[in-house]
Amino acid sequence: MAPTSQIESIAAALRPLLGPQGVLAAGDVPERNSKDWSSAAAIRPQLLLRPANTLQLSAALRVCHEHGQAVVVQGGLTGLCGGATPQTGEVALSTERMNRIEELDAIGNTATVQAGVILENLQRAASEAGLSFPLDFGSRGSCTLGGNLACNAGGNSVIRYGVARELCLGLEAVLADGTVLTHLNRMTKNTSGFDLKQLFIGSEGTLGVISRAVLKLYPAQRDKATAVVAADSFAEVLAVLWQRLAEDRGHDSHGNFVRRGNDAHEDISSGREDRSRQHGGKQDSLWIAAAK
Repeated sequence: MAPTSQIESIAAALRPLLGPQGVLAAGDVPERNSKDWSSAAAIRPQLLLRPANTLQLSAALRVCHEHGQAVVVQGGLTGLCGGATPQTGEVALSTERMNRIEELDAIGNTATVQAGVILENLQRAASEAGLSFPLDFGSRGSCTLGGNLACNAGGNSVIRYGVARELCLGLEAVLADGTVLTHLNRMTKNTSGFDLKQLFIGSEGTLGVISRAVLKLYPAQRDKATAVVAADSFAEVLAVLWQRLAEDRGHDSHGNFVRRGNDAHEDISSGREDRSRQHGGKQDSLWIAAAK
């Protein structure tokens, strides 16, 4: 357990910077901050820091660093591996107040968000603008985007859209000593130097705390169609998936380029039009079961 005098010193230094709601000590720390969804033993932290922006996050980490104080970062507390569960003597740092969607660019198809934004809140905001953010899983109503990036989350749309890493254009992170690294790139094509965001995505807070991010948005799908396909072998499962992915990328199962229109697929190599599949923005989903 950290010395009481050290905890009190950290709290006293940060209250003027984070405000009364940003520093909670002892009995004021909510029970929910004692553990994540894992089976790890619950340990209530002696101090809970709740910054509301990057400057406050930087100050919190800087002061803890100056005191040699260990910190555990908490987002939505939905992890199953115990990574957000405090250990004895650790101070908890929650991003729950960093919950602003700073900008939603419907022209550039990007969203600039703070780390504590709930995944479902971004999905709803994007939907209202006629767009979508495809990262999705069961904890969407409570997990945070900072945690999604820190864990490089996957989800149920990963085959089509990729993991969290592939949905992030830019990132801002704060190092343990309070140094702020801002790389909030908005462009898909960026060939300038090191892509530092990749160091922090998937690092689970070991290199720094993600504070803000620029995320990719996609045009909203007007319709959805779900098919259940029974296959006799996993080889057939892979063949079906390959054909579906090839079509998504503008090729048929033979590798021919296919131009998609609102009403038809045109096979450029043969000049034929196949009007049997009407897409027009439709999203197709395949549920495949391999049967013996």
